[in-house]
Formats: sequence, C-alpha cells, structure tokens
Amino acid sequence: MNDQWRWRHWPLRIKLLVLTLLISTLGIALVCGSLIILENQNYRDQMESELHVVASILAEQSAAALLFEDRDQLRSISSSLHQIDNITQACVYDAAGTLLTSLTPPDTDPCPDLSTSPSMGFEKNAYKLIVPVTLDDELLGYVYICSHLQVLKEHIRNFVLAAVGIGLVIQLLLAIVAYKLQRIVSKPIIALSNTAERIAQKHDYSIRAPVSSHDELGRLSATFNDMISTIQLQNQRILESRDSLEKKVQDRTAQLSLANRELEAFSYSVSHDLRQPLRAIEGFSQALEEDCEDQLNDLGKDYLRRVRAASVRMGNLIDGLLVLSRVSRQPVEAERVDLTAMLREINDELAAIGDSLPTEVIIQPDMSVIGDSRMLRVAFQNLLENAWKYSSKKDRRRIEIGARQESDNTVVTIRDNGAGFDMQYVEKLFVAFNRLHTPSEFGGTGIGLATVYRVIRRHHGDVWAESTVGEGATFHVKLPNSIEQG
Repeated sequence: MNDQWRWRHWPLRIKLLVLTLLISTLGIALVCGSLIILENQNYRDQMESELHVVASILAEQSAAALLFEDRDQLRSISSSLHQIDNITQACVYDAAGTLLTSLTPPDTDPCPDLSTSPSMGFEKNAYKLIVPVTLDDELLGYVYICSHLQVLKEHIRNFVLAAVGIGLVIQLLLAIVAYKLQRIVSKPIIALSNTAERIAQKHDYSIRAPVSSHDELGRLSATFNDMISTIQLQNQRILESRDSLEKKVQDRTAQLSLANRELEAFSYSVSHDLRQPLRAIEGFSQALEEDCEDQLNDLGKDYLRRVRAASVRMGNLIDGLLVLSRVSRQPVEAERVDLTAMLREINDELAAIGDSLPTEVIIQPDMSVIGDSRMLRVAFQNLLENAWKYSSKKDRRRIEIGARQESDNTVVTIRDNGAGFDMQYVEKLFVAFNRLHTPSEFGGTGIGLATVYRVIRRHHGDVWAESTVGEGATFHVKLPNSIEQG
C-alpha cells in the first residue's frame, strides 16, 4: 500500500471522524443485529403458537368424526384449512396411526408414517406438529399439520430492510454530528501544529498558539506558549551573548595580533640587537685570550673562560628562544613525512660531531607520519639529541626508535639507556627553562623539550615520557594520521 494511504499519514480530523463513524457503525450494527435476532425468535414463537391453536381447533372439530369414522366429515373439516395460506399439509389419523384423510397438494410429500416417529418442530423450510385428538380422555386419533416458513422469511426480510434503512439514516445523522464534534477537538490541535510549524520554518519565536478553551487542549496551548516564550528569552540572551562574545573575540584578536607583532619585534631584537653585544663579548674575550694571555694569571684565565662559556650559553639560549617562537607562530603545512629517512639523517649528523662512545642506534624502517616536515625535524632532532646527550656517560650508548598504529594515530617511541629522571618531576619536563639535571652533569638550555611539546601540540598530537633513574628514558610522540593545515 502507498505510504500516503497509511493510517499514520492521515490528518488528525480524518482520523477522529473515521474512528467516530467506525464506533457508531459498530453500535448500530450490534443493535440492528440484536433486534433482527429477537424479532425472528418472537415471530417464530408467534407462528408456533398460532399453528398450535389451529391444530387444537382442528382436533376438536375432528373428534366426533373420528369417533364414528366419518371420512367425509373429516375431509370436509380438513378442506377448511385451505383458507390458511401458510398451511401446506394436514393429515388425520386414527388412534392406531392409520391415515384417514389428508390435505396434500400435488407437489408436497405424502403424510408421514407415525410408526417411524417423524421429527417435529422447525425443520428446514417448514414447521411440523402433531396434536392428539381426545374425547373424555379417550384417544381417538392424531392431527398432523405442516406449515411453510415463507411468511416468516418475508417478515424477517422486510424487518432487515427496515432496520438497515433506519441504521443508514442514523449513521448519516451521526456522521454529520461527528464531523461537527471532531472540529471541536481537532481545531485547537491543528492550530497548535500549524503554529509549531510556522515557528520552525520562520524561526520567529514571537508567534503564539491560540488558546480557545480551559480544558486539557487549552492548557496544552498555554504551556506551549510559555515554552516558546522561554525559548524566545533564551534565544535573545544567546544572541546578546553571541554579539558580546564576537566583540570580545575581535578585541582579543586585535590584542593577539598586537602581541604577535610585539613578539616578532622582540624576536628581531633578540636576533639582531642582543646578538651584537654577545658577538662583541665573544670577540673581545677571544682577542684578550690571544693577545694578553701572558699577562693573565691562572685565575684571570679561568674568569675569561667563564665569560666566553657564558656568552656561548647565552647565544644558545637566544637560538632556542627563536626556534620556540618560530614554531609557535608559523603555519603547519601537512604532508607525508618519511620519518625513517629524517631520523637517519639526524643520527648521521650527531654521529659526525659526537663523541667516540660506542653507539648503537636502531631505527625502524618504513616509518612515516603526517605533519610539517620542518617542525617535525626540530622536534625529533631535540629528542634524538637528548637521547645522545643523556646516554653519553654510559659504557655503551643504545637508542631504539619505533612506531605503532593506535586507532587513527601513529605513536613514535624513542628509548635510550641514559641517565633517566625521577618521574615525580615529569610535569616539569616540557616546561621552558626547567631542567631535571644540573648544568655540571649535562649541558643544555632547558628549551628543547618545551619546543618539542609546542611542535607536537601544533600538530594536535601529544607527547609524554616514562623513565627510571639510571635506567634510561622513553619518549612517546602521538601524531594523528590526518591534520588540518594552518
């Protein structure tokens, strides 16, 4: 069946009308059926009573003729039944059950044989009865009468037609009344539905549903209006909050732009203005060491070496700050990066300038990630440099680098056998200028891991570490397999 003809797609007013008509039709049908059954039973009882009266009269009239076995008189009495249209057969028997006379049309069955105990009462299309003929309590014979039921059928047929006609008239009147009444129920519901539809289409929360009564439907409309008023008020507050938020965002964006410009100016100043005096300190310190070395005692030479070391460290700090600033500001350009090739290249560079400690670096082949190759090189170079640096005091350096897939991410693991660190300070590990080892143990600026953290977060990833003091450290870098550029 087509969906549009299904019950659930019908309009509410049609459903109410159909339900009302179905209930009224069922009621009328039950009433008419009950009346027809009752009328049929009453008419059968009436017909049976009338035939018993006729048979009793016939028996009284036949008593004397039976006593004297006057067949002519019996035939005359039986022929009087011709006046009763519904009687089709009449038979008179003596006390022994012998047929004496009968009123039997040619197309009817012969009189029944009383010796076989024929069935009496309503049978198919006829009603049959036998009445004994007595005189002073002496049995003289029997009277058998058979009546057709055509009159009963005609009466019931006419009664059914009358009942159906009256039922149709009542149903028509009920349909008119039901149509009027369903409007009382469906009209406020339809109005409420139309109001809700208009609000949904126009997003106009000032529209209200009409309240036409104080019953449940009226309270429903009033409650709906209260709900829409609340939504309208909340929507107004949301719009006001949005406007206020947009203004705040614009103000913060302007402040951020100003801060970025100031940061760029600061980076330029660090890159040029601070480097110039550092170069002067380094240059004059080197000249002093070369030209006036003979005039300096051991203490002076030690001070001079400290000055040069401090200037170098300051230069490294400036370089680290510039790198940290650059990775925080430059856009991320997503591409597939051959991580295995990148790590091997970084490892070769470290091996070329590193110490003579026996070193074993195991890099998993065919590793690749999605990200900005320039930023990722900075991050993994810092991680690999840390692994080299903190394992430099072991008898043998061992570094393992591998990757695995977790859901929609690639997790890269860098494990070394170096000094390790205490896990209670792990929260400070990726904070700039926080170091878990003294400069006398291992050199550094304290900016490398902060730069790593900044790069990975720019890629919408995560980085964390696990370690035991004296047993090395393991760094995990999780990078999503797809990121937006920007």
